[in-house]
Amino acid sequence: MKINEQWEELKERSHANIQSERGILKRQTRSIQTEGHFGDIKENENFRRFNYRSTDKVYKEFMLYAIGRNINKYHRFLYEKLRKFEGKTA
Repeated sequence: MKINEQWEELKERSHANIQSERGILKRQTRSIQTEGHFGDIKENENFRRFNYRSTDKVYKEFMLYAIGRNINKYHRFLYEKLRKFEGKTA
């Protein structure tokens, strides 16, 4: 019986934390950060399925994909920065 009481207390505290102002803010921030990146990868890059199945190989494949994506992002950033200075004289 004591375990059930502890379980119920934990559930109530958890629910209170989730419904608090801080909990709501954390959920909003988390949903923006993570889901946005995966959604972008799936939609804009057409990344739907891994080529390998083992956990280690999937990890390596995704890390390579992430590295390539970050290099692409950095390239776009530098290109935009350089375009701003085109045509200007020193």
